[in-house]
Amino acid sequence: MSFGAGARLFLDGARAARRPAVSRYIWLPALLSLAVIAAGLATAFAYTGDLADYLTGQLPASLNFLGAILGPLLYALSVLIGAWLFGFVAVLLASPFLGDLAIEVERDQFGDAPGHDPSFWHGVASAMAREIRKLGYYLPRLLVVFLLTLVPGINAVAPFVWFGFGAWTLAVQFCDYPTENRGRPFRETLDLLRRDRGAAFGYGSCATLALAIPLLNFLMIPVAVAGGTLLHRRLAEGTSLRSDPS
Repeated sequence: MSFGAGARLFLDGARAARRPAVSRYIWLPALLSLAVIAAGLATAFAYTGDLADYLTGQLPASLNFLGAILGPLLYALSVLIGAWLFGFVAVLLASPFLGDLAIEVERDQFGDAPGHDPSFWHGVASAMAREIRKLGYYLPRLLVVFLLTLVPGINAVAPFVWFGFGAWTLAVQFCDYPTENRGRPFRETLDLLRRDRGAAFGYGSCATLALAIPLLNFLMIPVAVAGGTLLHRRLAEGTSLRSDPS
């Protein structure tokens, strides 16, 4: 019921990220994300070329014409899949800086925010430990989704299953920064999003599409953090997203 409201909060995050008080916290994680995504795609392209040459060489003479299609198709798949995958890796590596961004979004948009630990290395250690905890949540579910897509019949809707998994995962990832900044356990983020799954999936769907945009997704990561922070506050304050007219 509130899918659209969750999606609008992602767009509100784009506006919040452009605010002068917030924008100065964007460039460091954005540049780090760009470096990770560019390096990842360059590596993927190198292996994609080798794979395309190998598969083309395996084609029988009667199907040689497919070689002209196979290469571009594999490169297109590498861009789409790699952009999302390496974007997610960039999020994990940039987490220590994204927590600071979430604090500034809260301060700018709501006038208050949790305190900030002045120790950089303590913040890095805490963020990495938190990301390991999240991976413990993501990976078993990733395996289940993968196995489901191998089942005949279910694999016909595999793209939708993967998209839904990605939407929920990113909603969890980007809404967890305010929880982490308050020193609260990870399960509180899960409980918060379960209160309004429609809003979570609406927001997460936008984040999934944004992270799949090649070469621009590094700019979408700070936007997603801002939107996830807004969603967290709205849900934590008990504001109804179903009747939000904005």
